Amino acid sequence: MADTNPIRGIAEKLKNAQLKLAMLALGVMMMVTVLDVTLRYVFGTPIHGSYDIVEASLVVFVFHGLAACFFARQNIVIDLIDSVVSDRVATILIRISDVVTVLLLALIIWAMASPAHQAFEYGDRKLELGMQIWILWAIAIAGLVGTLFCAIGAMFQPVTRHHGGERL
Repeated sequence: MADTNPIRGIAEKLKNAQLKLAMLALGVMMMVTVLDVTLRYVFGTPIHGSYDIVEASLVVFVFHGLAACFFARQNIVIDLIDSVVSDRVATILIRISDVVTVLLLALIIWAMASPAHQAFEYGDRKLELGMQIWILWAIAIAGLVGTLFCAIGAMFQPVTRHHGGERL
């Protein structure tokens, strides 16, 4: 049966795109680290800027990888209450959790805006490559905006009491 909810469909496509970007960033982190260590110890010539490349890739990996977690509702769940309450109460608690998640993600994005703006105004740069730090802030905020949209998309999914084993 095809999904008739456009928000959920768009959120799923966004989640998939962000997950692929996060996987690419993880691959870059691993390859740069392996190459840097190999070149450093075998040839004595490390990769210039490897620390900055890995750090930037980590920002992409973390903030864009969150979307898949929130879309699938696979953030940390302690289901002590789920086993003792009725399905209706569990559904209400999960829906409340969805709303709180969306509000907290919006709050985090709002809190990140000021330091991002300050980094832009001051022109802060990374030491090795000279990359402007506001770019990392922008990548992080963009990832969280996508995560926020995916968390909203999760609100349009049916509620399930099973929290583990589902594929992202």
